[in-house]
Amino acid sequence: MFLLFSLAYWPLRLGAPPLGALRPFRPGPEAGLFGLGGPGVYLLAGGIAFAVTAALVPVFRRMALRIGMLDAPSEARKVHRNPVPYLGGLALYGGFLAWVLAVQALAPGYAHPSFHTLAAVGAGVVVLGAADDALGLPAWFKLAVELALGAALYFFGFGVRELMDPLGGVVHIGWFAVAVASLWVAGLMNAVNFVDGLDGLAAGVTALCALSLLAVGLRNDQVLSVMLMSGLLGMTAAFLLFNFHPASIFMGDAGALFLGLVIGAATLVEEQKGAAVIALAAPMTALAVPLADTALSFARRLARARRGGFFEPDRAHLHHRLLALGLGHRGAVLVLYAVTAAMGPLAWVVDGMSPARRYPLLALPVGVLTLSVLALRRAEGRRKNAEGKRDDAGDSGNAGA
Repeated sequence: MFLLFSLAYWPLRLGAPPLGALRPFRPGPEAGLFGLGGPGVYLLAGGIAFAVTAALVPVFRRMALRIGMLDAPSEARKVHRNPVPYLGGLALYGGFLAWVLAVQALAPGYAHPSFHTLAAVGAGVVVLGAADDALGLPAWFKLAVELALGAALYFFGFGVRELMDPLGGVVHIGWFAVAVASLWVAGLMNAVNFVDGLDGLAAGVTALCALSLLAVGLRNDQVLSVMLMSGLLGMTAAFLLFNFHPASIFMGDAGALFLGLVIGAATLVEEQKGAAVIALAAPMTALAVPLADTALSFARRLARARRGGFFEPDRAHLHHRLLALGLGHRGAVLVLYAVTAAMGPLAWVVDGMSPARRYPLLALPVGVLTLSVLALRRAEGRRKNAEGKRDDAGDSGNAGA
């Protein structure tokens, strides 16, 4: 798919007028087709991503059924009852490639070279995810490849080179910046993958995060981030037409990892003023739900590490726990949608603060999520107590009989 894309991309790229400064990237006010610029380009690009993804999903669904690429509910952590076709991730990736081509053809002034780089790295991510969907790759191998791909992005301009000192000033981190970029991108890829446990959850959460980051990018005039988020929003919105409960197709690891890659790259691609923790404060807030789920999963894995179970999956993610409370499939998804949507305004507030104030403000989303998890644990405790009382009552009745 990437090779066919490149055959179409390079003639368009070579025939386009030269771009101005790439950092910071500031296209002219009428750099698109028919003098279209700014919001018009964003809407057009997002609309094309939506239309192409919506057209490709049925194609890859039929292909998955034909070749038997199905997700059978063979593991305890899976909640669906019937086999569901995979390959939705290929439709998402195809929508992204169409988005890059459309931007290059219709608005070349907005076609930054980093889009092609992201498409190339994305090809590796999709191959990795599809291989895992089909063959079940070792978790340690997947993580190693994800870290390597995140590091590769750094050398193509996706990264931050300073860390904020809480006591004031910044610390230039040199080559440690490669590790920061690698861990950030790999972390987001796995964060989206971890929440991909219920119909429509990963796509919906990603769409809401993209909307929040798009709004922040518009305020800060971050053209590259806004462009990427417009495409991501169109892709995920189209995929939800087929993936919301009851889903007719799954994105699989190929899609979840790719969505995480796009978010991670979009938050690193801008030459932002300030240090890493500060520049990423708004993205960290918008992505608080998947990041929190990842952090809790990491803590559970550390607890299992002594018996060699670090890479073992479990059924204790936030969506599993909401299901166990009896919310139902759609109810659990909508609760996590609501919490993610609530993080959007918080991200807006955090982004609007001065760098010196953003550090303490990062405690705000952490506090909200901590209270939410504590409330969840309290509800779980009440449910267990109620079930225990019903069991005791049943035992008493049997004894009396």
